[in-house]
Amino acid sequence: MINVSSTEITKALVMRYLQHDADYKKRSLYLQEIISMGRKDQLWIRALAAYFDSPMDVPPIKSLCKN
Repeated sequence: MINVSSTEITKALVMRYLQHDADYKKRSLYLQEIISMGRKDQLWIRALAAYFDSPMDVPPIKSLCKN
């Protein structure tokens, strides 16, 4: 017996994968473009280095009281 919803789930998973893959390719193209601009101007390379050296999740300076 074949579950009817399995094809819908499969389609949803394929669409999610394709969207993720397209987003990844777009980000890769942006990064390649910034790197190529960095060959002409070192400002872009320094900006990339600062971006990748910074922590991903910056905690707030002063957290709110949890009471």
